[in-house]
Amino acid sequence: MRAVEEDPLPVDAFERGLIRGRARWIADLTEFFRDYRTDDGTIFSLYARGRTRNSGFLISRFFAWTVLPNYSVALFCVDEEDRIIGLEMLRNRIDQITRISKDNELQWAWLIVFSRKNIQPSIASYVSRYDKRELGLAVASTSSKQIVLSNNQIGKSIEKHLRLSKSLGGEETRNV
Repeated sequence: MRAVEEDPLPVDAFERGLIRGRARWIADLTEFFRDYRTDDGTIFSLYARGRTRNSGFLISRFFAWTVLPNYSVALFCVDEEDRIIGLEMLRNRIDQITRISKDNELQWAWLIVFSRKNIQPSIASYVSRYDKRELGLAVASTSSKQIVLSNNQIGKSIEKHLRLSKSLGGEETRNV
């Protein structure tokens, strides 16, 4: 009997890419937690922590230790599955990450929200206008392959360095 292969969940595909070093050009994510629960009960499907100073081979390791800053960073993923992404849910997650960032002295963080539903225009507008420099946002629809990124350096790095569209099976990011 042959088992039927299902498409992996978007968080699973994204985590596999991160473990294989997809983020290594911007951060060395070394600790991964699934179904991470915060103090108030909020659950993140994936929480990864690391530092910006990566470990490399001789010359790159020397360069990293002498030139690059050693910031603490984190990545948070939420899989809303068949639920529509709401503005209140997104704001609550941002508040949680802001609190975690202050408590853990994180220099910056990413928040990526996956949903099988299409992205509502109000969410796309909010995310694309988000410009606080310490948090990069991305909202992705796994059905339409649409990705919306925040308009800050950390947000733009989600596609450039983490290659979120690759996890969705797409070729290129399409912003609205």
